[in-house]
Amino acid sequence: MKRAIHFLLSLIIMIFAISLIQQDKAFSSSLRDTMIAQAKKEKQLVIGGGNADETRDELVNFRKMYPFIAMKAIVANTASTINRIVAESRAGRMSTDLVSVGTDALEMLTEEKLLQKMEFPHLKDFPAETQPHHGYYVQAFYNPRVQGAYNTDLVPPNEVPRSWEDMVDPKWKDKTMISSTVDELPARLAWLWRGKDGKWDWERSFDFFRKLEKHKPLLASGMRGGINRLAAGETAIFWFPAIGAPARLHFSGAPVGLFAFPKIIGPFRSFGISKGAPNPASAWLYLDYLTSPQGQYDYTELVAATLPANKKAKPGKLARWVMSQGGTLENIVPLSYADLVHSKADAKKSADFFFEIMGIR
Repeated sequence: MKRAIHFLLSLIIMIFAISLIQQDKAFSSSLRDTMIAQAKKEKQLVIGGGNADETRDELVNFRKMYPFIAMKAIVANTASTINRIVAESRAGRMSTDLVSVGTDALEMLTEEKLLQKMEFPHLKDFPAETQPHHGYYVQAFYNPRVQGAYNTDLVPPNEVPRSWEDMVDPKWKDKTMISSTVDELPARLAWLWRGKDGKWDWERSFDFFRKLEKHKPLLASGMRGGINRLAAGETAIFWFPAIGAPARLHFSGAPVGLFAFPKIIGPFRSFGISKGAPNPASAWLYLDYLTSPQGQYDYTELVAATLPANKKAKPGKLARWVMSQGGTLENIVPLSYADLVHSKADAKKSADFFFEIMGIR
């Protein structure tokens, strides 16, 4: 009798679960069909951000799925992208549909009410801690920030830094480079090195950057150009690089490697749909694809060396190379929404110090 009751309960639970799955699939299909019909009228998708051109050109599967969507890229750094969106919103003539910038910047746009909230079915397969509680943008990929990239022709394997102390060794004087755009790093390290009481260790962070500055690092105006200079042999080490450019250069045969060791902050590669976007359905279809297992694989295979956040997705070759270099979830701290976004006061304190110590005016 007990076995029969247990079997009956199990059967009921299984039927209920199947029903929920079917309802979820029906909801996803209905929403997707609605967006497809609207996107056929829009016929265009405009992406803004630092790697918008790569996103436009490389994701051939998206173009095959939606050949009626013409993709346009507005390539600009984070500050320029944000400034343009704010200015266009005030003027009432938004040009950008999809915004591809860092989470901190998207949070600023959220505070200014310049993003629109939409539902994405594939997010059910993402760890809950990867998504902001308000839902105004999507954190689609883990984006490991490693400690450095190096020219493998100039730095022997036994001399590659393996600790924070190695990074400030005097032997690196006049042999390094850093981007002028990483002004958030003093705050990130102050958070990373916080005490047991939760107090940020600004003193340790500032001291580290003072020692790093004694190397007299060259300043790069951006990540991509700086990594190209590294590959050309202009410098031996590039501190705290974005990892997309090194991965692509590696696969083109350039002498570029990465080094990573516990622990370093790994933020997210994030996307938001602008409020007043001319083509919101096309932007939705893009993010729906990008959060799917296929889109996660394609992006990490062809576009960026990020790690998939969808638990059902496999990493592409760019992601696998970064993981082989130490950029794994074991070596990085994938920050939650609450920890990633610093206050405006923290951001100003970090930027003011970084710009001063690096002589940037």
